Order: sequence, then C-alpha cells, then structure tokens
Amino acid sequence: MVGSGTEVVGSRTDVVGSRFRLRAKLRRTAVASAEAVSRTDGTRIIWMRDAQPLITKRLTIFTFRVEDASGQPANDLELYMGMPGHAVFVRRDLRVFAHVHPSGSAPMAAIAIGQRSLDAQPAPMHTGHAGMLPATVSFPYGFPEPGDYRIFVQVKRHGRVETAAFDAPVR
Repeated sequence: MVGSGTEVVGSRTDVVGSRFRLRAKLRRTAVASAEAVSRTDGTRIIWMRDAQPLITKRLTIFTFRVEDASGQPANDLELYMGMPGHAVFVRRDLRVFAHVHPSGSAPMAAIAIGQRSLDAQPAPMHTGHAGMLPATVSFPYGFPEPGDYRIFVQVKRHGRVETAAFDAPVR
C-alpha cells in the first residue's frame, strides 16, 4: 500500500552479527500524505491527525482509520502477529528506528519475564469473547530528535497484510 506522494524506492535488511541493520533508500517527497490507498482492493488507511506540528520529546498518540473501498470503516480487521497493527517510525537518515505496537512497546526480555509470571498464575475462569476489531488503530510514540520521518503502518484484512507509509516532519 503506497500513499499518494509517498514511495518506497528500495529497501533491504542486512544481518550483522547479532544486530540488525536496516538499509533503505527513501525518496524525498514534496507533500506529506494523510491517506494511503491499496492497489489491490481499495483499502484506505487514513492518518487522523490535527494541524498541530509534530515536536520532539512529547508523547503523541498516532491514530489511523482503515476504510474499505467504499469509504466505510473496515469491519474485518484481523490480529496481525497478535496485535491489531504495527507501526515503524524511521527518520530519513535512519538514525532513529522504532517498531511500535498499539499498547506501546516493551523490550522482549521484559515481556518474557512477564509471560513467565502469567504462566505461573491459574487460568482465569472466563476468558472473554472474540469480537471484531475496531476500524481505528492507535500507537503511542514520542520523537526523540527533530527531522524528516516516515511512518509505516501495517494492519491485516482478509488474511493479507496492508502497509501504508506517511511522511512526518518533526521540529
């Protein structure tokens, strides 16, 4: 999924020792897009943002609405790797990279410790009901440094992952 005015012209991931290094060549665009449209089925992912400029060192909730080809809120979102969506915030010079989940992100070691603690607990009597996911997904993030960023958002519909890209200048 690529938004108007936004294009990923090439990317690859190299594994270096035990660290991952992302190499991406991102073309600079003149206008930030608030909407991205799928070329396959018309899915649209819209960044629901106000006119306030993005600034550093402030927690911001980034909300994206997913619409079907007719412009209606998508009612068929699925969990993707256990989450309603994923977002990646990348500064153009690649000095900042953050993979964020709707509930925020925690180091994997901390999650593993928490999971072991939960596994030691007795199972709850009532686990809840499966239901539809909302057509909006939000991600908490604070930019550590100013610069030109690109935000990649992924959601899953009809068993297929949809990806949208948005430009975000940060002062």
